Amino acid sequence: MFDNITKSVTSALSKIRGKKVITDKEITETLLVIKEALLSADVSIDAADKFIEDAKSKAIGKELIEGVSADSQFIASVHDTLVEMIGEREGGLKLLAPEKQTVTLLFGLQGSGKTTTAAKLAKFYKDKRRVMLVGLDIYRPAAMEQLETLAKQVGVFCYTDTKEKKAYKILKKAIVQAKKEHIDMMIVDTAGRLEIDDELMLELRRLLNTVNVTEKILVVDSTVGQSVYNVSKSFNDSIGIDGVILTKFDSGAKGGAALSLKYATGSEVRFIGTGEHIDDIDEFDAKRVAGQILGMGDIVKLVEKAKSAISEKEAEEMLQRVIENNFDYNDFLKQIDATSKMGGITKMIGMMPGASNIDTSRLGSEELKFARYKFIIESMTKKERLALFPLNNSRKVRIANGSGTSVYEINQLVKQFSMMKNMMGSTKKMNKLAKSLENMGMSMDDLNKLM
Repeated sequence: MFDNITKSVTSALSKIRGKKVITDKEITETLLVIKEALLSADVSIDAADKFIEDAKSKAIGKELIEGVSADSQFIASVHDTLVEMIGEREGGLKLLAPEKQTVTLLFGLQGSGKTTTAAKLAKFYKDKRRVMLVGLDIYRPAAMEQLETLAKQVGVFCYTDTKEKKAYKILKKAIVQAKKEHIDMMIVDTAGRLEIDDELMLELRRLLNTVNVTEKILVVDSTVGQSVYNVSKSFNDSIGIDGVILTKFDSGAKGGAALSLKYATGSEVRFIGTGEHIDDIDEFDAKRVAGQILGMGDIVKLVEKAKSAISEKEAEEMLQRVIENNFDYNDFLKQIDATSKMGGITKMIGMMPGASNIDTSRLGSEELKFARYKFIIESMTKKERLALFPLNNSRKVRIANGSGTSVYEINQLVKQFSMMKNMMGSTKKMNKLAKSLENMGMSMDDLNKLM
């Protein structure tokens, strides 16, 4: 999402890195380059100007903190200003006490992804709350059917009524049903429009008068650029908004909408949609986003994904096998599966520090290659997977036929596996790798997970 802006910002900051003294002129010039990067990413000019003003006040004329280099102090001030600009509130929705009913109302334009987002939120909170999805799109019956299908997929309650033609009446019935089912969180999916109109706003006001809504959350498509601000302002002026969810955040959009929504409307981003799968939604964290923009990567998210992809016990066992040089094809297969669960090589690389400087054009072909490696390993016998002896040609031919691959691809796998095993084959090498990762902000426990 932030690739282009990250490249520009890190390039600007590279000119002052390592300097013991930074002049006011250098600070101003660096901030102007950052401002241009923000504007090119669709950040509003008012928000960009405010960023420059605040960053300058933090950086110029300030005494250096003892023991902290001038460049580090300046970068820290830029980071803090970015966080303030994006919004310092923690991501996620406001939840009432379990004995009370949390009601989250989702609204937005047609095509913004409200229905899918509702299901993603239900999946996100289902382990904490007893969730019910409520469909109020009376103009598009297919939307209610879609919501019911998604609710079954997620495993939560769903209330719809295709016969009723008044959205607020459906909501009243849903409230009664929710009490019967002891629901403590309702996520309400409303109808959208191609554009904001009086009828839409009147319908939303009727809904707000029907139930005590905990939060009013606007769902917007992050790919529509600066028009996000106009849409947000219109909704905010008409009914008020408590927070925003940005969908399609994994696309090629420039990302500026996320950076200046708080300035434009006073509302902060709560969640971002990061893909088409039901799990592809993340709480928005301004500090992590600011770190990404400054080229620091998102190690926190990388480790979180690693923890969900492989258990603590599996990680420890695999690391021990690596240290003892017992790494085999079964372990390699587990790594391939874990990488896939974490979103693939491309997404993993994108979360590493300095990712903006990495050429990712060939990563797609690498992912396809690893998918074929999986077929090859799964076609091996149990003894062959242990890597206790070299594979002769007849074995390779049999494996190739069983996996739908070629002997050449099997030779590639053997070569890559041997290189990996050799690299991991000594404690000294492992310690060196651990130290380099720790320099990127990771602990040994994090390393165990990623291994």
